[in-house]
Amino acid sequence: MYKNPNYQLVDVREQIEYDTVRIPMSLLVPLSTFEQDYTKINQNNLIYLLCGVGKRASLAAEFLASRGYEDLFVIEGGIKAWINAGYSFVGDKKKYSPE
Repeated sequence: MYKNPNYQLVDVREQIEYDTVRIPMSLLVPLSTFEQDYTKINQNNLIYLLCGVGKRASLAAEFLASRGYEDLFVIEGGIKAWINAGYSFVGDKKKYSPE
């Protein structure tokens, strides 16, 4: 993902979850406001979506696909899998329990 400069990492969790732990340079577009705010997402990029474990990101991907977005990828296992894989993050993973 990081090797392609034309990507956008979209976090669809809620603000409180994002404030606790997040991936650097991710864009927060909470699922609760997704229908109003999805246009913040650049349709010309590869789009990686994540949430706590993958359920909300899948819903967001379906919504974007219905609006003509392509190149959508859900990060399976969400932020939890990301952290467990040893990738970089900001925050306190001990305080975060997904969904």
